[in-house]
Amino acid sequence: MKLVLIALAVAHNWYSGHHDPVTGYECCDNKDCRVISPRYVEPLPGGNFNIRTGSKTRYFIPKNRVLESEDSQYHICTSAPHMTIRCFFAPRGLS
Repeated sequence: MKLVLIALAVAHNWYSGHHDPVTGYECCDNKDCRVISPRYVEPLPGGNFNIRTGSKTRYFIPKNRVLESEDSQYHICTSAPHMTIRCFFAPRGLS
């Protein structure tokens, strides 16, 4: 179990140092960033995305805020308490 946790921590260290290209928010680290299931992500025409984070909560992410994921998964970085989206990563070819 420890080995899996260490592997996850190392795999997501790449969040640090990235910033939202529009807002300038720092993407932080694996405390604020996480993988998000593709079922919560709706790719839209033109490279934009709709993200669902709750039963009725949706966020629109314009193409100019999308960062390229380093592992072919979707990732979202948020800050409390209002679930502000700090960064959004999409797999290559979708961003």
